[in-house]
Amino acid sequence: MTNLIILLTISTIAGAVGQIFLKIGINEIGVVKYSNLSVVFQNIIKIITNRFAITGLFFSAIAVFFGIILLSQNNLSFIYPLCVGALFIAVLLLSKLFLKENISIIQITGIIIIFVGILILIKFGKQ
Repeated sequence: MTNLIILLTISTIAGAVGQIFLKIGINEIGVVKYSNLSVVFQNIIKIITNRFAITGLFFSAIAVFFGIILLSQNNLSFIYPLCVGALFIAVLLLSKLFLKENISIIQITGIIIIFVGILILIKFGKQ
């Protein structure tokens, strides 16, 4: 169980940090359009040349790697809700902290419900 929590924490933190860096990078780039293939390629170039977006992709890759380790040791129906729930909570908190985004009472309520769900899954959900 300790190994699960450590791997889940690493994956969650890496994924959340990746999302924050991606958002910072995309804020620098501007609205990403996809009206035609030429525009898509132009945007890909903008993204892969933006240091924040690349950093975000790097952290996201780390999260995927640790997610693969978790998947190799657990059922998908058990580990996927844990990872998504934990990532949702971490991204919301880091968005408030680093991007100064507003968090509504509905989001706070949702975080509490998700957190309780994560605790229940960790305690009783592993088969």
